Amino acid sequence: MADKLGIYITKLMTTILDSEQEEFVKNLAFGELRRLNVDIEEFLRKHQKDDSEEVEETVEKILLQEDKKDVKDK
Repeated sequence: MADKLGIYITKLMTTILDSEQEEFVKNLAFGELRRLNVDIEEFLRKHQKDDSEEVEETVEKILLQEDKKDVKDK
């Protein structure tokens, strides 16, 4: 798992799991991970490709091809 996560995130996770850490420090690490999670979610939503326009264009192309085919068949 550490190979896929950044060093900072891995250290925060290790801090939370460390039984020798003070509860205050664990809570700080937990809060930081939550903040990072929100930031990542926001980034993903912002940069998610909206494919509705692409689907609409594809449907238009299909309809145009069908119209051309209908004209040739007549």
